[in-house]
Amino acid sequence: MWLSVLVSSSGDGMFVTAFPLLAALLTKDPVLIAGVTISTRLPWLLFSLPTGAIADRMNRRRLMIGADLVRLVIVGLLGASILLDVVNIWMLYLSAFALGVCETLHVNAAQALLPSLVEEQHLLTANARFSTAQIVSTQFIGPPAGVALFTAGHSLPFLVDSATFGLSAALVARIPHRPVTEKPTSRFRDDIVEGLRFMRDSKALRRLTEIVAVINFFYFAAASLFVLYVEELLNSGEIVFTALSVGAALGTVTSRFFVDATTRRFGFTRTITISMWLWGIATVGLAFAIHPIFAISMNALLGFGTGLWIAVNSTLRQQFTPDRLLGRMNAAFRMISWGVVPFGALFGGLLARIFDVRAPFIMAAVATMASAIFARRLLRPVEELISDKTSQ
Repeated sequence: MWLSVLVSSSGDGMFVTAFPLLAALLTKDPVLIAGVTISTRLPWLLFSLPTGAIADRMNRRRLMIGADLVRLVIVGLLGASILLDVVNIWMLYLSAFALGVCETLHVNAAQALLPSLVEEQHLLTANARFSTAQIVSTQFIGPPAGVALFTAGHSLPFLVDSATFGLSAALVARIPHRPVTEKPTSRFRDDIVEGLRFMRDSKALRRLTEIVAVINFFYFAAASLFVLYVEELLNSGEIVFTALSVGAALGTVTSRFFVDATTRRFGFTRTITISMWLWGIATVGLAFAIHPIFAISMNALLGFGTGLWIAVNSTLRQQFTPDRLLGRMNAAFRMISWGVVPFGALFGGLLARIFDVRAPFIMAAVATMASAIFARRLLRPVEELISDKTSQ
């Protein structure tokens, strides 16, 4: 499973750089470029709950394989359309949306499957290793390869990404079958409602979701325009655009070696607070950066905070949730926390069109710093639930 994440995410990393570079060739309108992010994340708002319920009713391993194979076809067709010189911006939107739908199914099934593969005391380490592998391959291995392949031929990163999905499916197929989900006895609609109700009734889970939803809205208002940020504010090109992703990945890799010691010394909620302060400092730096090296270093700091957040947040949510509800909990969490991303990207595109490209980055800096300042108060429900579970 870890290898499948490493392989498919490396292909996604090629996609992450090649997609906006291709969009920038087709248009310079910040709203239209932000449309790629909107199309990619909109499925989390529309389909996360149904695919989460499916992940709790069906074989999660087979769902992951199916999602990989469908994505293989989608990206392969996009690569072929580029090769035949018939691609347009609307084709990019359609491909991004279809890939996003498959991603909701794959991610919900994968994160629900993970607790059945490791003991509970190893969940933090497992989540840290998985997030590190995913981000390293998406932001460190894939982007340079994507830029190199895009330079050699615009269709190449998409065709290679298609192949990585095939290899990922083959690797997932090697995971032993573990029938951990209970046989469904309720209606599909009732399953979805039960997942939403569980999220609503857990104040700790609800608070974690609210925090990341606010931060994601403003962060992706800026991040969806990174390709224009590099061109217009840093006066640089593809190398710096790639280096920003690599910097974030290096930060995340580094966090992997600190997350266990940090949580042992400070606890889960204080570690989350540290990650929020790192986000705040990094986004302020990005908002006012004028030199590429400084911007890259700030993105590395942001990546370090993200690595801490993902490992701790994922572990807490898995520990707070019964196995039979894991798929739906993850779905409800992502429907909200990732469902806001399309609106954030649209907001950022409009803000950049009205003012300039730096405006969305300033807004992101204000939002993340405000979250860090009030982190202790915001995380109180999480701390209370951890204390209750510890006392039991």
